[in-house]
Amino acid sequence: MLLRTLKGRHSILLVFVPVIIVLLWLGTFLNPVSLTVGQTQMPLYELLLFLTGGSNLVLNIVASVLLVLIAYGIVRLNEQYIFIRQRTDLPAFVFAFIATGAISLGGMHPSLAAAFLMFLAIDNVFKIYQGTSTLAKSFDAGFLLGLATLFYFFAGVYIIWFITALAVLGYLRAKEVLAGLIGFITPLFLAFVWFFWTDGLVDIFQTISSLLSNDTDFGTVSLYQLIYWGILGFLVIMSSVFMLTVYEEKKISSRKYFIVLLSFFLCSALSFIFFGGSGVEQYFISIIPVTYITSHYFVLQKHSWIGEVFFYILVLSSILIHFLG
Repeated sequence: MLLRTLKGRHSILLVFVPVIIVLLWLGTFLNPVSLTVGQTQMPLYELLLFLTGGSNLVLNIVASVLLVLIAYGIVRLNEQYIFIRQRTDLPAFVFAFIATGAISLGGMHPSLAAAFLMFLAIDNVFKIYQGTSTLAKSFDAGFLLGLATLFYFFAGVYIIWFITALAVLGYLRAKEVLAGLIGFITPLFLAFVWFFWTDGLVDIFQTISSLLSNDTDFGTVSLYQLIYWGILGFLVIMSSVFMLTVYEEKKISSRKYFIVLLSFFLCSALSFIFFGGSGVEQYFISIIPVTYITSHYFVLQKHSWIGEVFFYILVLSSILIHFLG
C-alpha cells in the first residue's frame, strides 16, 4: 500500500521528503559533530567552513538542504529524460531513506557538496545526447566536475566517467572532449592562480598530499550498519538483474542513460578501491545511480506484493538503523 501510494504522481507528497530527512537526521541536528575534524580540506570546502563560522549545526542544515535538492532533482531528471518509464515521485523518497542510512555520515561532508555538483553534471551530460549545444553542455559538465573537485579532491576521478559517458552517448568527438576538459581545468586553474598569488601553493599541495595518504576513519562500523548495507546491496543486485531482463524493451535513449548511470556507479566503486583516502564518504555520490536503479525496480516490477515487501524492508531498516546504530 505504501509503495503503491508513493510511486504514483502526487506532488503534495513531496512535502514529506524534507520531513523524512530531518526526522531521520534528528540526532545529527541535536548532537552535531564534524566529519572532517583534524583534516584540512579542499579550498571551496574550507571557504564553506569560513562562511558558516565552522558551526557544525549550520553545516548540517546546509547538508540537509543539499539532500532535499538532490532528492527533488532526481524526480525532475526522470521526468525530463524518462529513465523510469513512468512519471513518479518515488525516487525522491528512496533517495531520502538511503541517503540518511549511513550513521557514520550524519552531517556535512565535502563529498556531499561534490555529489550535488556532480548530479548537476549528470543533467548536463544527458542534455548532450539531445544534440543541442553539445559544446556548451560538455563545458558545463566539466566545469561542475572541476568545482566538485575543489570541494572533494576525489571527485576529479569522474572526469574519466565524463569521457566514458560521451562514448556511450555517441559524442566521443575531439571538440566535446576538449570542451569538457577545458571546463574541468578552468576552476582548478583559477584556484591555482589564486594560491600562487597569495603564496599558498605549498599549503594546497600539502592538503592534496594529506588527502591522498589519509585513510578515512569514521569509527567502527557496527553489525547493524553492515546488515543495512547488505540489504541495500541485495536490492541493488536484484534491481540490476531486473533492469537487464527489460533492457531490450527500453528506448535507445533510456538504455544509454542507464549505462551512463552504471558507469558513474562503477567509477565510485573504483575510486573507493584504488584511493585509500576515498572512503565510505563515496556513499553520498554512489547512491545517486543506486536510487534510480532501485526505484526502477520498485515502479516497474510486475508482482506488486513482492515490491511492497522489499520496499517495507528498505523503509523499516532505514528507520531502525538510527535506533540500533
